[in-house]
Amino acid sequence: MKDSIQIDGVYSRSVRPLLQAGEPGYVHSVFQNGWNIRMGEGLIFIGSTKNGQLPFGIHLEDRQVPELISLIKKDETVRYDIGKSSLLFSSFCIKLDHQEAYHSSIGAKTDRPESLLRLLDAFAAELLIYSQPTGVGISVEHFIECFMKESHVSCSDSERRVMHLMDAALTRNLSQIDEILRYWIGRGEGLTPSGDDMLAGMLAVDAVTGMFTDTFRLHLSELVEKEALTTDISREYLKYALKRDFSSVVTGVLNALLQKDTDNLNERTKELLRVGHSSGLDTAFGILIGMLIIRRNSNWHKKL
Repeated sequence: MKDSIQIDGVYSRSVRPLLQAGEPGYVHSVFQNGWNIRMGEGLIFIGSTKNGQLPFGIHLEDRQVPELISLIKKDETVRYDIGKSSLLFSSFCIKLDHQEAYHSSIGAKTDRPESLLRLLDAFAAELLIYSQPTGVGISVEHFIECFMKESHVSCSDSERRVMHLMDAALTRNLSQIDEILRYWIGRGEGLTPSGDDMLAGMLAVDAVTGMFTDTFRLHLSELVEKEALTTDISREYLKYALKRDFSSVVTGVLNALLQKDTDNLNERTKELLRVGHSSGLDTAFGILIGMLIIRRNSNWHKKL
């Protein structure tokens, strides 16, 4: 070991079982702001908090990341020393402080899903101000018009398939669920395809409302766990989302919605929209879809 790095940041409690399983891992992928290691059946991200605290993250100080990236090699073996609470790489080690663990789970479920709609207009307005299409080319403004069934609007194929996804989330019809999930999982470019980010956003709304059917959740889980329909990294995000664990930029938006805090919501939404090329917008669009499912299936909008 040439260097010994003491972590000053924090890490997710969810990574501890992966580290303590006793099996060596390896460097899976390397990025500008960090890298992933595979330990057993899971991925662990190590790096900055540029995209928030991740549900499978070990976060270092930003200034440490470039130097460490220059020292690692893809596919190199990684070991965890339980006695020293240290991750051992070929040229450095990272010591973990168990006092500095965070939990990325979203807040408690609300028994009034309609309460999220109080800030629906404010949330949608932030997405409209952002004024960019999603990663699969959907205009948020046009989709809202399509959803509202404006007479002058002709819905695109992608918009219709979002509507089908909204229907599937509330049904127990397995063939209907399977068809639309297979369409959206892995759809789009990048490390986390747009369809997956959208599903993660929808799951964040479901995490605090419990409105999706068990059939929908279970089949999504089966497709993510058992079939190679998308990237390894995207599968990891979806696996955690299905357990109600999300990145801090997502939980920030949902908590602001639950607290009915407009100013905080605006700030947290802007923070989410800054993530990735279109990943933040795709996730925010998924949250919007979840809220529109509530709106379509309640009488709350009559009181707005």
